[in-house]
Amino acid sequence: MAKTLLFSILAAACLALALPQDPTDGMGVTVSLNGAEILHREGVGYPPSAMRNGIQGTVSVEVKIGPTGEVSDAQVLTGPKELRKAVLESVLEWHFAQSLAGATRMVEVAFTTPKIPPLGSGTALPAIQPGTIRSIQVQGLSAEGRAGLLAVLPVHEGDQWNSDVAGEAMQAVKAYDEHLSIRQQAVSQSPSGAAQLDLVISTAPRIRVGGNVQSAMAIRKVPPVYPPDAKAARIQGSVHLSAIIGPDGAVQQVTVLGGPPELSQAAVDAVRQWVYKPTRLNGNPVQVETNIDVNFTLAN
Repeated sequence: MAKTLLFSILAAACLALALPQDPTDGMGVTVSLNGAEILHREGVGYPPSAMRNGIQGTVSVEVKIGPTGEVSDAQVLTGPKELRKAVLESVLEWHFAQSLAGATRMVEVAFTTPKIPPLGSGTALPAIQPGTIRSIQVQGLSAEGRAGLLAVLPVHEGDQWNSDVAGEAMQAVKAYDEHLSIRQQAVSQSPSGAAQLDLVISTAPRIRVGGNVQSAMAIRKVPPVYPPDAKAARIQGSVHLSAIIGPDGAVQQVTVLGGPPELSQAAVDAVRQWVYKPTRLNGNPVQVETNIDVNFTLAN
């Protein structure tokens, strides 16, 4: 009985590993494989600038499949130029079933500008306190990202804040990046007694996860390419990295903490392509900060 149970567990585990991974495409993105069987594919994101400018349409790509099912080449045939790069970067990482080796297939990726629900339909701010906006703080974005967000935000410091304005602001923020949210951090009163508000726009909450725990969440690890010069000099060792993993499981940022400098860039280039299962907090996907060691070892 115990042997039968163990066999069943092992069989289920093997079946789970053989099933294609379910990618996370960006909001408003629909991928059509036209019947092709795929083992793994990267999710396709909606370029923020294209979304902000209302650019939509379908990108058609001709894909050439290599001897083991990997994509050996891809060429965009039609589609808005602002959307092509996002599709190509994703498609080149796809892996089809080996039965399609040597074949050429057509895939289509449709982009439709998403309609963000108004406040009260699942994206509402907790409570709206009317008043004057004293400050707007943006957390978790680069300087370029912050500037881009503030450029499309329909409110500014000194403007009035109420339910209608908050709804417009939330829609703009979600259209820019669906992982962003707005909250009122503080409320004070001016000498005249009018309410003054501090608004904070931030990415999804981030939690710290140990390297071993997070490693078990990995669903795709691209091995590093050993730099030829380092190999010739017989340089080996571990590169220690700090990584931020997005709510969708994609690696968003990699920082080198230590290790042989000749191996650092190769480690970073590999880890940037890794994919993890999304980490959830109270049922919601969150950012994760973790440490990663990438080992380089030469054969004797």
